[in-house]
Amino acid sequence: MWLTCKGYWMPEVGHHTCYFADTTGVELDRVKAQTLVERIRLIFKHLPVMVAHFGPRPLNQCEFANQRFAELFGFDEQSIIGVPALDLIGESLRAVVVPFLRRALKEQVAVTFPCEINSATGETLRLEVTVTAARHLQATGADGGFFYLISNITERHKTELSLRESEDRLSRFMNASEEGVVFHRDGLMTDANPAASRLFETPLHMLLGRSVLELVPPEYRARAASVIASGADASYESEVFNVHGERIPVEIIGRSMMRNGERLRMAVVRDIRDRREAQARIHELIEGLRSEKDKAEAADRAKSVFLAAASHDLRQPIHALSLFLTALRSMSQARSVRTADLAEICRRMQASLDGLGQLLNMLLDVSRLDANAVQVERAPTSAQRLLEDLDQDFHQLATEKGLQLHVCSSRLWVDTDPTVLRRILVNLVSNAVRYTSRGRVLIGCRLRGPEVEFQVWDSGIGIPPEQREAIFGEFFQIGQSTAARHESHGLGLGLSIVKRSALLLHAPLDLRSTPGRGSMFSIRVPRCEPPENTEPPVQEPSYSQSASRMGVLVIDDDEQVLAAMRSVLGVWGHRVFCATSPDEAVVMAISHAPDIDLLISDYRLGGNVTAVDAIRAVHACLPRSIPTYILTGDTSPQRIQEASELGFPILHKPIDALALRSILGE
Repeated sequence: MWLTCKGYWMPEVGHHTCYFADTTGVELDRVKAQTLVERIRLIFKHLPVMVAHFGPRPLNQCEFANQRFAELFGFDEQSIIGVPALDLIGESLRAVVVPFLRRALKEQVAVTFPCEINSATGETLRLEVTVTAARHLQATGADGGFFYLISNITERHKTELSLRESEDRLSRFMNASEEGVVFHRDGLMTDANPAASRLFETPLHMLLGRSVLELVPPEYRARAASVIASGADASYESEVFNVHGERIPVEIIGRSMMRNGERLRMAVVRDIRDRREAQARIHELIEGLRSEKDKAEAADRAKSVFLAAASHDLRQPIHALSLFLTALRSMSQARSVRTADLAEICRRMQASLDGLGQLLNMLLDVSRLDANAVQVERAPTSAQRLLEDLDQDFHQLATEKGLQLHVCSSRLWVDTDPTVLRRILVNLVSNAVRYTSRGRVLIGCRLRGPEVEFQVWDSGIGIPPEQREAIFGEFFQIGQSTAARHESHGLGLGLSIVKRSALLLHAPLDLRSTPGRGSMFSIRVPRCEPPENTEPPVQEPSYSQSASRMGVLVIDDDEQVLAAMRSVLGVWGHRVFCATSPDEAVVMAISHAPDIDLLISDYRLGGNVTAVDAIRAVHACLPRSIPTYILTGDTSPQRIQEASELGFPILHKPIDALALRSILGE
């Protein structure tokens, strides 16, 4: 039981007097009422609507609000109690809300109206408000305030707006679309756009009420009926009849949608006659591409085979160099060494390097062509000088093979890029010597109107007619050639380089060949008059000490390369400063700035560091601008293109003495 006790201290008797009252019934009623209130509050808390009660005028203070209602205005269930209604809605909404409150109070009915409000989070919400006057709930009929029931209809409102906009767009689409659009109910057409009338060549009033199956050929009707019956979205190709009974291939896209408040089926009928024709052309193109792909894969397999075979030619000179170095080490330990023996070993090492360089330069030429890094610079060029260079380059090789090399003289001049034309002729003569085992090779030129035709004749194996196109592809070789002592077998790239270089010069190539008797390759370039002043002939490289002493900064992350450059430049009498990284190069540039006259940097310096980083850093530390060169052994088209875009001259490894002397100004 519950008791309520009240006690008094009575000093005259020296004790307390306590009075007890039995309040069990009252307490049980209070607990019951509190439980009921909590249940009601819990119900309102989980309702998906906002509920509140505001007391009588004039203050209209909040006497109850569930959590959703309180949060709408930035309060909680406790802090919103006692807040006047007008303080919540503000002046902007008073003009909207007050007329509905007066109506609810006057008519004693629930009034529902929409409104927009900015929530405490700044979001604009679309609400549906139902307000009820509480007067009729009072037994005395006195003003009891208002009850509010609010639903958030923002998403529904957006959906309705979107639906109306969609219907507007559909109407505009129906009129503007070049594709036929047909609405139907259970297969009976209820509407169609002008494009559908044009497709069927039938007026709109003659289409309405007809079954769509009447317009579909018999073999397609089962599919169309199935789609109509299922009501599912579908897309498929079919055919339809026009008014003349002609079949038209179409793509039908079936959709369900609302129009004017009614759910209908819509079918977009797309004329695909052009697509069918395009598909036929594409099929032919795909077949052609498949054929080209097969050819490319065959070429790739051939490339792998020939690269594997070419590894022998690349290893041979390296193997020879290794043996020559072993011989030099042994000779260095001997008490006396004949100068002639050293000279012979050096000559043979140079021959091995030349053979290796020819193979690498051929790969480099292909990469430079792939990277579009070859710039054509036309100039008056002496045909006689080109022919003399060819004679000098191949006379010894032809003699070693027992061939007669005959080079005709000429006083003609041509307007061309001498470097590119020389590369073409070198490859043609190299092939002629390589594939000729006996007889002779004839090189000359003839006047052909405004052009000069350079010709290379040989008495070699000849070229079968069926292979005359294939020989200009990469890594293609007719058969195993007979190589001289210091000649590599090649990589099958020579004629590929010839063809692509000739395209750069816009110079026509010609080939005449008889299998077993020999071939004649020719190229024609424009003739021109000789210049007034001709350049002096190029001198042979000197290996003696240079007359002028220069300070050269070399940057390379390979210690062996740095050591070799230091040795060569030092022997030639130059001061050499070596750095393996941009940081070391900066230190060298700061320490020896007045002494540095030339900069040579490898393109790749480890990691993602390139020559451009090192060059910029070094130039920033020097008091003056100095000649700068990029040295690289990377032959990939991408690397060559990147290096070319830096704007500095590019040298490719391995670099010969003549090229190295030339950048030193000698």
